[in-house]
Amino acid sequence: MDLQPQNLGAQNLGTPARGWLWRTRRARVRGRTGAPLVYSRGESGRRPSYLRVLERLFGARRAGLRAVLLSRAPVLFLMVEEAFLLYVAVSLLRALTGRRTAGLLLRPMPLSVSSRRSCRWKRAVLRWLKRFRAIHTLTILPFSVFPAFSTIAKGWIYDFQLWDLTDEEREAVELLRSERQPGARLVLTAIGTQSRRKGFDLFTDSYVRVAALRTRFQFISCGRIERAVDDYAAAFREAGGVAVNRSVSDAELLGAYAASDAIWCFYPPIGDHASGVLGRAAQLGIPAVVRYGSLAHRLCIVENIPHVPMTADGIAERLAGPLPPRDEARGRLAADRFARQSEATLRAALGLAGTDPPTQLQA
Repeated sequence: MDLQPQNLGAQNLGTPARGWLWRTRRARVRGRTGAPLVYSRGESGRRPSYLRVLERLFGARRAGLRAVLLSRAPVLFLMVEEAFLLYVAVSLLRALTGRRTAGLLLRPMPLSVSSRRSCRWKRAVLRWLKRFRAIHTLTILPFSVFPAFSTIAKGWIYDFQLWDLTDEEREAVELLRSERQPGARLVLTAIGTQSRRKGFDLFTDSYVRVAALRTRFQFISCGRIERAVDDYAAAFREAGGVAVNRSVSDAELLGAYAASDAIWCFYPPIGDHASGVLGRAAQLGIPAVVRYGSLAHRLCIVENIPHVPMTADGIAERLAGPLPPRDEARGRLAADRFARQSEATLRAALGLAGTDPPTQLQA
């Protein structure tokens, strides 16, 4: 697939691919009696994809505070960090009547190790909540990636975006990949909103400064660029980089993965948490460029995900060598394993029938 800005639209996807994506993204599962309720203050970022998975698996639906407080159905807080005090209060009130409440920690690192006062008292509260049988706080990274997570959470799942692609979406990506007309250079793509938090300054500056990278690679950014890094984007374009500076659709994002030989996931410490961009790359068997020693790097090692670890001053040297091969079958097998483990843990945490509690989740 020719990944130029004018060719990234969903209208340029093949007809079968476009149809599969349309059906997958718009399919709705009817709510089931006793199905979990999901609390989230918004639907920005990764939340819509999380909600789709929970709806598909359990018939879950998003609900407001009143329903969450009064319902006998299990409740899942989609992001504990955005409503910490509310999560604590609602969980305790529901626990008094034996009703289950679970919450996901999307960015558990600071809560686990930070010395800031706000993190210290939240850490103490989360440790206390582990004593309640009806309350289950879960991280979206395995404890083996960062053992300190086990001090604040009762269990873990894999980030939904490590296992949420449907068979139809995979087939669409594989079809687009088969239709791709590769050029003389490899494609390294940065996906999603571009900012310093996503390492966009390093991504672009490396391309601008190192001629050898421009000879071997086409660097592409696919997603809205924050104004704070506009200067980097301008220099990047001048050096021949491709920057698609707008919000992109789900279909377009999958098209970007299909066109890529590697995905940029080299994020600075401020962005060191579970990455949906890395998750989608892992599901599709595409190697990820990660910062050495980061959570992304640790996850890749623990779960045997194809990756290229590097430091900020070693990017050109590492990218001069061979990339790990793209391996769709490997990505599919990993995603299936992640899905089985995560669904079992969620069912146990929410008290839903269908599986025995996994050993990593305490009662």
